[in-house]
Amino acid sequence: MEHIYSASVIIPTYNRINNLKRSLDSLVEQQLPKDEFEVLICDDGSSEDTLGLAKKYDGLLNIKYFYQEDKGFRAAAARNLGIRNAEGNLCIFIDNGIILHKDAIQEHINAHQESSKPSAVLGYVYGYDMATSNHEEIRGVVEDNSIDGAIETLRNMKILDIREKHYLEFGDDLEAWPAPFVVLWTCNVSVPRETLLEIGMFDENYTTWGGEDIDLALALLQHGATIKLARASMSIHFPHEKEHDWEIDEEKGKLELMQKKEYLVSKYSSPELKRWMEINDIDQLNRVLLAERQSIR
Repeated sequence: MEHIYSASVIIPTYNRINNLKRSLDSLVEQQLPKDEFEVLICDDGSSEDTLGLAKKYDGLLNIKYFYQEDKGFRAAAARNLGIRNAEGNLCIFIDNGIILHKDAIQEHINAHQESSKPSAVLGYVYGYDMATSNHEEIRGVVEDNSIDGAIETLRNMKILDIREKHYLEFGDDLEAWPAPFVVLWTCNVSVPRETLLEIGMFDENYTTWGGEDIDLALALLQHGATIKLARASMSIHFPHEKEHDWEIDEEKGKLELMQKKEYLVSKYSSPELKRWMEINDIDQLNRVLLAERQSIR
């Protein structure tokens, strides 16, 4: 497919249209000219009127709506639906409820232009955390401020990206990490469309929350791509209620995680991945792998 746009923003969604509206409003406010990017809403079988919401942005955004039947959690398939129909050189994946800074798309584009080889670029996501104790604070900050003001306030409140502790310990140069795949989560990530097609896009065998993004990271690394951090591509994760089994049932979540790790090991021969089977903590994983790397030297 011909690349008409510089970027295609792909949003898989299932209900929560009020959060989706926040994401779309932030896309309307992008400084990048509107004819430079498109927005693809990939509906995983919502019962809410997601199409009606998308239609309200006709003329404000180059927006397209795609629907797939509700057959359970199929975020990977929804993202692939977006990739196949994207007309942008770059695919930017954001989650429903991600509020982008006005320069976020441009910063993704800049990061890829500065890279010497295909990359997956991770944007920064304020308020992205597994905890729920700060949800009301985040909602209040977002509702009372502009996006710039909300980001500054969250930064001052130390409500950061959950991955910040990893960045502080191991550095922003993810290419120096032995296992950068563990922090590639598709809430604000970009990858060239051509590269996604070359690796076969997302693995649609993942039908519960999580795993498909780590799989994508491993496929990209195996393909020779890099994983990079672009702090300047800022965003906010607007809170929502817990809805996935792993969030509600910790034991079930642990079992699902182990099953997904076993599936990943069956697909990829990465020694770093095999070590992850033994070391669950991602900080400890990178510490151990770095120590092993240094001992070999």
